[in-house]
Amino acid sequence: MKYLQLFEEVSNLSKVRKFPTLKDRDTFHNLKSKDRKRLGDTTDFYFVYDLSKKDLGKYLNTWFSGNVKHFDEGGVICDEMWTVKRVDARTSQNLYHRNVNPVSINIYFDYKNKDKSGANCNMKATIHSIDDSSYGAWFLNKSVDELKEIRVKLMKYVNSKSVMNGDEFMETCKELGATDFDYN
Repeated sequence: MKYLQLFEEVSNLSKVRKFPTLKDRDTFHNLKSKDRKRLGDTTDFYFVYDLSKKDLGKYLNTWFSGNVKHFDEGGVICDEMWTVKRVDARTSQNLYHRNVNPVSINIYFDYKNKDKSGANCNMKATIHSIDDSSYGAWFLNKSVDELKEIRVKLMKYVNSKSVMNGDEFMETCKELGATDFDYN
């Protein structure tokens, strides 16, 4: 219940639609059977780059649940939140000159490595790009409740920006407790 109360503070959360997965792609049927089973529920943030302007509007500035993933071999579960945001010219230069990019804030639970304090979770906040570059910040070794509260604060920060700046995003993550950073 506490989890739902946190998200009540974020008014632009889609309660019906989810972020698309790889199995939603037209080319999904071309994959080998074992790959379709393994990858089908993987969130497909690349779809954003194929959308028309009209369809892009359905995803801009709205938060969506991604898929909750269970990995039997590692005991890890991922809880995803996604949106799509415009980025400024400077940030766009570092993201293959795309001015609209997906943003994710994902919590990773590691049940096999839980310590006595319950700090067994990590979270990554990322402005993605069409290729291998991104702005990413890691929040490490915290409880799930701590990370959910930080995620709501980050979601509110992202909501407050009509256009995102990657450096400001990373600085905000640092202020909220991020300790490791990826500038790919």
